[in-house]
Amino acid sequence: MEKISVVDYIKNLPFFEEFSENEKSVILKKEGLVEKFQEGQTIIQQGAVESWLYIILMGKVGLYKSIEDGAVEGRISLTEPEEIMVKELEIGSIFGEISMITGRPRNVTVRAKSKDVSVMKITKEILESFAQPIQMKIQKQLLRKLSENLDDMNTECIKLKAVIKKKSKPKA
Repeated sequence: MEKISVVDYIKNLPFFEEFSENEKSVILKKEGLVEKFQEGQTIIQQGAVESWLYIILMGKVGLYKSIEDGAVEGRISLTEPEEIMVKELEIGSIFGEISMITGRPRNVTVRAKSKDVSVMKITKEILESFAQPIQMKIQKQLLRKLSENLDDMNTECIKLKAVIKKKSKPKA
């Protein structure tokens, strides 16, 4: 099988479509940028305070939310929190961007969902080390992705409200 370089591979990812070949090469020259995970391995832990984002280069990941059932803040719960899968992400998707931008704790746990997962990890320090044009392109892609996510969440919220309204109507 022919070995494909990461530069050639990211040519097909929407996140990098506005980057020149030289800019892609500059990005990929950063040490420790690509990380690999095996199925079931945790990439992000809910509640962790970290300032980086990930771009999926290969494989799938699952986003999971732990819900404490009736736990009062500041108290220890004796029951295990329920964990629900929020979403599955595939090649080209980004995650972790909200915590990177806001500095807030991670709101989900992310685990590798396929046998081999490769991600590009972009820290604030790495982002700030790039020349201004590369920083601007990365920030533009983040804004685009955040806007798409917000639009998707609004659509889901409207659908849920419609279902709740329909189910709560008294039957005639």
